[in-house]
Amino acid sequence: MRPIRFVAIVVYMAYLVNVGLLLVLLPWSRAWGRLLSMLPLGLAPTLDAPWLRGALSAFGVLHLLLVAWELVHPTLLSPQLSGESGSQDADRS
Repeated sequence: MRPIRFVAIVVYMAYLVNVGLLLVLLPWSRAWGRLLSMLPLGLAPTLDAPWLRGALSAFGVLHLLLVAWELVHPTLLSPQLSGESGSQDADRS
């Protein structure tokens, strides 16, 4: 594997972990209240709704599940060439 590809994968995985943890934890912390106090008054009640905070946390869990999936099934580290699947199917016919 080329070093540039490896660095890109590491950066992508770090992004998924960081954003996942941020979205899981931030909507339920005190920092969320401080963030909402800096927004316009009409937007703050909508962003403080429990269903929206839960949706943001669910999106964070999705990011963390993508990391777990990639650790169990490393598709990024061993890529399939797109041309291979088409030629194998043609040979079987």
